[in-house]
Amino acid sequence: MIPDFRENGYLPPGLHPATLDEVLERFRGQSEIRDVQMESVRWAVDLAKQAGVDRFVINGSFVTAEIEPNDVDCVLLITDSFPLDAQAEAELLDGLPFLEIQLVDQIGFDLLVNTIFATDRIGKSKGMIEVLP
Repeated sequence: MIPDFRENGYLPPGLHPATLDEVLERFRGQSEIRDVQMESVRWAVDLAKQAGVDRFVINGSFVTAEIEPNDVDCVLLITDSFPLDAQAEAELLDGLPFLEIQLVDQIGFDLLVNTIFATDRIGKSKGMIEVLP
């Protein structure tokens, strides 16, 4: 279950696991831009599964109380078996509308999730969503 936003509009600090259906329920329908961004997230999650991505984390203004977020930052953990599907990998690397996708190894994943994305630009702690398979 995705927790409520704090007073500052952010999720509580940490990674909050959620199914894609839970993400859809929570973040779609508030604005047209959110709906379009959510479609890109759904597309990316499908491609990530095909390609063999191990973990998929959503960050950025999309997982805040912002009605019209700028974009959706995505961190995708890849392992030695990546890619399982070269076409899906190519589509992820080409990018999807409204998504900033970073395909990273475990070191990059830990750095982004535990340090860089754990706070906003002024150092306030915030949470992220990990989309469960």
